[in-house]
Amino acid sequence: MKPSSGIGQLSPVDTPNLSETVYAQLREALMSGKFRPGEALTLRGVAAVLGTSIMPVRDAILRLGAERALEMRRRGVKVPSLSEEQFKDILRFRIALEGEAAALAAERASKIEIARMEKCAELVVKAQERGHIEKFLAANQDFHFSVYRAARNQLLQSMIEVLWLQIGPHLALLADMQAVSDLNVDLRPHDLIIDAIKSGSAKKARAALESDLKDSADIYQPYVAKPLRKPVKRKSA
Repeated sequence: MKPSSGIGQLSPVDTPNLSETVYAQLREALMSGKFRPGEALTLRGVAAVLGTSIMPVRDAILRLGAERALEMRRRGVKVPSLSEEQFKDILRFRIALEGEAAALAAERASKIEIARMEKCAELVVKAQERGHIEKFLAANQDFHFSVYRAARNQLLQSMIEVLWLQIGPHLALLADMQAVSDLNVDLRPHDLIIDAIKSGSAKKARAALESDLKDSADIYQPYVAKPLRKPVKRKSA
């Protein structure tokens, strides 16, 4: 499957607060794997797709550069590629932060929030059964953040999002595979996370979340430090 340009998956922006909206859309695109490691961007290319001037795009890209989600180059911008050492560091930090979020969710989640987790988990299973990798990745992200939002700690969630910004493009490489069945993903940890949160056990919720992250890492670690051979680049408008 030929990887599509992340820019092409953005939507035109029409709002008074352009800079914030452009930033939010690019940020979400990076987190959810719409861009791939090594993919090159231009200010004009992004602005053309979003239907904005270059200024709000520049502002958004500078913010994302400060978050290490993009690399600023002399002639443009590039989605960074992680080394194996960087990947391991991010995984270690994710385990600590996301495990803490799961533990807090076990103490704070409402019935409505737990129902949302269950619905998201069902969508992950359906995407896997239907062999749709992009929907699988999106549903998996929705599940995880349904847990993290239930922790009700904005600082913790923002720190988790920064790590997802860096790992998201590498998860996108999995979308180039032909079928989600090739991933051999074990989704039982999702059920264990939900069960632990339902029971109010912070310890079990943390352990289940950590197990899920470690199992997932074993699947996509081979794709680390393997950027696109020819970065996708949209021509300047």
